[in-house]
Amino acid sequence: MSRRGRARTRRIGIGLGLALFVAWTLAPIVWALISSFLPLRALTSTPPDLAPGNFTLENYLGVLSADRDLIGGLRNSAIVASFTAVLALLIGSSAAYALARLRVPGGGKILMLILVTQMFPAMVIIIPLFIVLSRTGLTDSQVGLMIVYLSFVLPIVIWVLKGFFEAVPRELERAAAVDGASTMQVFRLVVLPISLPPLFATGVFAFIEAWNEFFFAVILTQSSAKTAPVVVAEFSGQYVSLYGQMVAAAAIASIPVIVLAIVFRRYILEGFVEGAVKG
Repeated sequence: MSRRGRARTRRIGIGLGLALFVAWTLAPIVWALISSFLPLRALTSTPPDLAPGNFTLENYLGVLSADRDLIGGLRNSAIVASFTAVLALLIGSSAAYALARLRVPGGGKILMLILVTQMFPAMVIIIPLFIVLSRTGLTDSQVGLMIVYLSFVLPIVIWVLKGFFEAVPRELERAAAVDGASTMQVFRLVVLPISLPPLFATGVFAFIEAWNEFFFAVILTQSSAKTAPVVVAEFSGQYVSLYGQMVAAAAIASIPVIVLAIVFRRYILEGFVEGAVKG
């Protein structure tokens, strides 16, 4: 076989492999969307009854009813995830820049301690967290969830942003310092503006992590602060599981994340590309 023929065969093989991977990845999503429009009797029949007349919006109407409180869960998730992402960026960017550029005593040990906090399984720390929050009156509250989410999102934000800040040319910071800028002014007026793509990428990551978190939310909330993942899980009961409504609620809960990824896709891609190049 000629070189051109081998190259063509390789391209076809790569294309088929990518097509299979995309199909394998999208198949559960497509089936979930189809299931969200089917009533329970059609969905649980063997095989599932996919007749056009069975497709309906009753699952979506059911999950948006007041007794399910999906809207309340979405509101709680939006508030908690937004504040968690913003606080993680504010605190994490400052800490990451200090560890990357300033002579922080024991900076290496601090980084290792930050990393160690991510090594404890959630099952190990959930009981101490519950006791602390209950004694401070923060169980079943948005503030309590923000504090808990910040505890595991912030270390990741610090580690990621530290790598980006270390790649910023020192000449820019020295030039600003020669012009009389303080360390905080250099960070705020020079470093942050040229780091917008990684900041947006990290912020979106922090938002998605907080939005999708389930384990802590289901333990630390009861009614008023339930997030969207907890509300979605409640469609599965002991005696009957409303699969159609569950996937309909999951589809609705996925919309904010999808919209966020579409709106900020340019910054996300630029942030990951810069990270790959600088890494």
